[in-house]
Amino acid sequence: MESRKEKHQHEILAAEALDANKNKNNERIDDPFMQPIGRGNDPQKYHKGLKRKIMLSILAVITVIGLVIVMKLIFGDDKAALDPKDTTFKTVKIADGSTAQQMGKTLEDKKIIKSSKAFYKYAVSQGAEKLQAGSYQLSPSQTVQLIYSQMTSGPSAAPKLPKGYVLVSIGQTPSQVAKNISDEVKGVSEQSVVNALNDKDLTNKMYKKYPDLLRGINSSSTKSAKLLDYVYPQAFDLTSAKNANDVVETLLATSNKTMAPYYSTLKENGMATPNVMALIATSGKEEFERRLAFVKKIAPYAQTLSKKYGILASVSIAQAAHESNWDNSKLSSKYNNFYGVKTQDETPGKSVVLDTTEYVDGKPETQQARFAVYDSWKDSMKEHAETIVNGNSWNPDQFKDVLAAKNYKQAAKALYDDHYATDVNYTKLLINVIETWNMQRYDK
Repeated sequence: MESRKEKHQHEILAAEALDANKNKNNERIDDPFMQPIGRGNDPQKYHKGLKRKIMLSILAVITVIGLVIVMKLIFGDDKAALDPKDTTFKTVKIADGSTAQQMGKTLEDKKIIKSSKAFYKYAVSQGAEKLQAGSYQLSPSQTVQLIYSQMTSGPSAAPKLPKGYVLVSIGQTPSQVAKNISDEVKGVSEQSVVNALNDKDLTNKMYKKYPDLLRGINSSSTKSAKLLDYVYPQAFDLTSAKNANDVVETLLATSNKTMAPYYSTLKENGMATPNVMALIATSGKEEFERRLAFVKKIAPYAQTLSKKYGILASVSIAQAAHESNWDNSKLSSKYNNFYGVKTQDETPGKSVVLDTTEYVDGKPETQQARFAVYDSWKDSMKEHAETIVNGNSWNPDQFKDVLAAKNYKQAAKALYDDHYATDVNYTKLLINVIETWNMQRYDK
């Protein structure tokens, strides 16, 4: 018979065994999120787990969005601007009959857009039939959407620009530029921009900051020059400008960057920045270099002729450049006739009949005429000098005023007064060519 002590120990052991079996059959799950709230579960731990699950879900969504953004940054949006910082414009000619696909290929080849396929897809989605052929001024800073909008408005439409961008075009007055800026830049008035463009203190400050761009602005020969004369014809991102001075500095900083590749050449040839800006903006670097090469090619021989015949070298060069379209006319490039010299000689190989523009009562008319053919361009320049010296059969002294001229301006005026040319703008055109390319240096 068990003693009371032994019986009590057996009861304790039995109770412990019962508890162990109960815990085994009702083992709790460690993850409180998987455990229903009820008796035996901790509500605080459950809600903590639920919160953790929600946070993980949010992080997963953020990660996915981040990956999408990164992918766009890496591969880019095909409809976005090719280069938002390149606000220069290029002339792009869209041929008649071009399809949207062909137009896109042209734009891509000209380095205006990223993808011709993206342009084609967008054009089709918006209405490809609205696109128009013609010559456009387009920029790598324009998106596909803006280019499409411009090309559906037609070649005469102004370029479509992103918000905060302003276009400065060739020939615009300070007031026109200021008006466009005030319309686009909040808090900047038209008058404040005009004042800033003409401000002498700001001019001196900008000259110190951009000496290559503004070279010669304070010299006597350019004393009438204003800051606007040194602003390159292009679009400008003015989204960060706070006042008129900010605007002007942005215009000059951007222009300085655009013109930087030309500074050494301009300095070497004594050429002012404003004189070549329009040419570079409309025709590009290749044409600029081609014309400069033409000047350097014929200048030494023009100086030789000047010593022998007395006609200023700058005038001979400028006339050759202007009348031959910089050696780009058929008469010049094929027949070595720089000056449009006509002849009555019908000997084969000595002349050719071509269309020409003559001015009758100040109005241009297309006529046919017989022109001289030369064996070399030097023969053309020599005969031109001899014509100035000897005149013609009915008036040997016809060009005496040209020979008597002391400088290129007098000589240019004398050429028109002595009836060398019929164009009423001939004098002005000739002077502009001489000064743009600093041809007067060859008269020294």
